[in-house]
Amino acid sequence: MPEHASCDLKIRPATAEDSEAIFGLVAGLIEDHLPGQAPWTSIERIRADRFGPDPLFEALIALRNDTPVGCVSFFRGYAGWRGRPMGIVHALYVAPQERRTGAARMLMAAVARIALERGWIRVELFVEEGRPAIRFYEAIGMRDLHHRHMRLEGEALETLASEA
Repeated sequence: MPEHASCDLKIRPATAEDSEAIFGLVAGLIEDHLPGQAPWTSIERIRADRFGPDPLFEALIALRNDTPVGCVSFFRGYAGWRGRPMGIVHALYVAPQERRTGAARMLMAAVARIALERGWIRVELFVEEGRPAIRFYEAIGMRDLHHRHMRLEGEALETLASEA
């Protein structure tokens, strides 16, 4: 880990003023996964969805020298078989120049602390097959459940909904 690693890194809850930084970090995540793809969201959408009257997610920001270098977004879910709340990480992103500095670990540690404080039974996330991030998630103690991540959207969503 580089010497400047986590000693001058701070993690804090995102505020409405961080909406632009969150958008920039989300754009970086999209670029990592789908080079050339423009973000499907906007600063205004992030502000409304996180800081509006009915927040859809929470976010933590990693700052080095007051500059945002990473973020994690998550929300509460429900572990039906256990009858307990759980956390679901939607996105974790650290700027390329900040990788391997402890930023991602500190962001996930902060989510883990929130989960325990709130009585959540676990934290889950989905990661694409073959992504280098899998090694990181395993290194922090997450285990691969070998479940398939299924999605219903677009025309298929509309077709199925028309049957109700």
